Amino acid sequence: MLELVREEPPGAPEENSPLQEHSVRSAPRAEVKETPPEVKKKQRKRIYREENRKQKARLHFEDDPGLSSTGEVVTPVIGATGRKISTVAHRKVDEAEDENSAVEAAHRAEETAEGAAGRLRTEISGHRASGKSTSPRLTMEKAEAERQSKLQFGSTAKREAEGKTASTNHEFQKKRYKKDYAGKKKDRIFRRTAAQDAAYKAHKAKKKEEQAARTAGFFRRHKILGLICLSFGVGLVMIISIGSAGGTMIAGGGSTIVQSTYLASDDEIYAAEEYYSAMEDALQAQIDNVKQTYPGYDEYNFQVDEISHSPYQLTSYLTVRFGNYMASDVKEELTRIFQEQYHMKVEGSTQTITDTRTVRVGESLGSVVTSGYCNCSICCGRWAGGATASGAMPQANHTIAVDAQNPIVPMGTRIVMNGVEYTVEDTGNFARYGVAFDVYYDSHSVASAHGHKTWEAYIADDNGSQTVEVTQTRTVRVLNVTLTNKGFDSVARNRLDSTEAINWYNILNTSFGNRDYLWDTAQFAGYQPGGMSYEIPPEALSDAKFRNMIMEAEKYLGYPYVWGGASPSTSFDCSGFVSWVINHCGNGWDYGRLTAEGLRGVCTYVPSNQAKPGDLIFFQGTYDTEGASHVGIYVGNGMMIHCGNPIQYASIETNYWQQHFYCFGRLP
Repeated sequence: MLELVREEPPGAPEENSPLQEHSVRSAPRAEVKETPPEVKKKQRKRIYREENRKQKARLHFEDDPGLSSTGEVVTPVIGATGRKISTVAHRKVDEAEDENSAVEAAHRAEETAEGAAGRLRTEISGHRASGKSTSPRLTMEKAEAERQSKLQFGSTAKREAEGKTASTNHEFQKKRYKKDYAGKKKDRIFRRTAAQDAAYKAHKAKKKEEQAARTAGFFRRHKILGLICLSFGVGLVMIISIGSAGGTMIAGGGSTIVQSTYLASDDEIYAAEEYYSAMEDALQAQIDNVKQTYPGYDEYNFQVDEISHSPYQLTSYLTVRFGNYMASDVKEELTRIFQEQYHMKVEGSTQTITDTRTVRVGESLGSVVTSGYCNCSICCGRWAGGATASGAMPQANHTIAVDAQNPIVPMGTRIVMNGVEYTVEDTGNFARYGVAFDVYYDSHSVASAHGHKTWEAYIADDNGSQTVEVTQTRTVRVLNVTLTNKGFDSVARNRLDSTEAINWYNILNTSFGNRDYLWDTAQFAGYQPGGMSYEIPPEALSDAKFRNMIMEAEKYLGYPYVWGGASPSTSFDCSGFVSWVINHCGNGWDYGRLTAEGLRGVCTYVPSNQAKPGDLIFFQGTYDTEGASHVGIYVGNGMMIHCGNPIQYASIETNYWQQHFYCFGRLP
């Protein structure tokens, strides 16, 4: 807003307080002579010209209309023409101004000042119309005096409250003006008709087409410059894309490295592995001490899976579950995994065991239990005094009887015992007492005196055949010990609860946690989870004997372990499986059903560095027994096929099998 500030005449007194009167007092006038009328007229004109020059000397933009920066009353210079121009200008400003609250506030203050100036002019005009000769200068001084007089009676607190109220009102006014302006602007936008709107859009589209045409024309006229710009744009896009891809690759590579690396320190990794291995060692000691822990049994049957795990799989699992772990913090978790991986069952029973074997003429049947009988009613009941089962009459030092249900040898077999040759001519029901042969006597007293005697029995030369099929039945107390190993890998995967965790576990197993120096990785290289698949080296299959063996052996992959099993109909134990393979593979071997130690006895010892596919591999100490306790067929590259649980391929380089390794043997 344009304002003119009235300057103080020279010698005006200084202000002592805000309430001091600001009116200008004239100095005493000296006496003057009477001035002619024409001179007075000229003087008045000069005074008005000077007054106008003073009013135009200082211009201000002020928020408070009618006050200068010093608090003086000002009179805006504006006439009828000025008012008209100002009104038009303000209307134009209303139409063009944006949401600038500062400009809007100044504009509203300017309008308020002009309104005050208009009222002042009306008052002056009223004085003139009433015939009073009041000059503009006196009118200004009077207005100033009235205003200062009113100020003198206002308290400071009241003025402060009024100031706050004015400020608050001013803020509300600004918000209202802004809202009104936004509404008017919106009204102006939506007052366009549909036709106007369509025309406006068509105009904008035409402008874009013209601009595109000008751009295309420019590049047609300046082809080289266009090619340079195009090449620069393509190059810039490629650089940005490569940078983005590079950043992604770096981030992805960093993530892959982290995922493939063990987070715990070597010391903590070794400590956790030692804790788990100690539990396995304690389990093995428990198996080894079964006979001492459970004495008094005739036989101890062991169905024991391999006791071992991969330390890399254990470390991978702990890394996925616990990250940078401490061994002391994961012992409880390791104990729970161990209990899930291994299950041991010890069960005693009384069993009737029947063994069948082929004995040649002159060979011993072994020690047998004998008893005595006669042809009396006490010994033979309703068959007393009659013929034997073969139809012949019994004779002392000639006739012997076998159990009718489980005969040790067929009827008619000739047996030599205690220097006497006997012939099996009769039957009875006494195998349940553990008796193999019942010897005939003429006297009941002599028969009773025989009691139970153990004699060595031989196949007599007079049998007329070179072999005799011998079946021996015995009742024994047996302790069955079963140890099942579910496999650490299987247990670990079941305990990981998400696909992401299993994927991370797989990555760590593949990379060995980027710490392949922790344990020998060679013993885990050929292992396949489940043991159902292994690629036989092609050079090994060039050996016809081994090829025949492995073709027969692989027929039974997955068959369960059964103690004493020796055929596909019953399934197998370790020695039963190997015996079946070598007897049925077509290589001409026929050794019958042998134990692990029996198979070792028919083999030739082979040093480990000379072992080849097809050799048998023997282990000891897998349970408490003399000699070999486990046997498998070596297939090369540190692998074997054996009857674990089930029949499967397995690495012989694991800690467990290395600890129990006995020797290699080669069949003739």
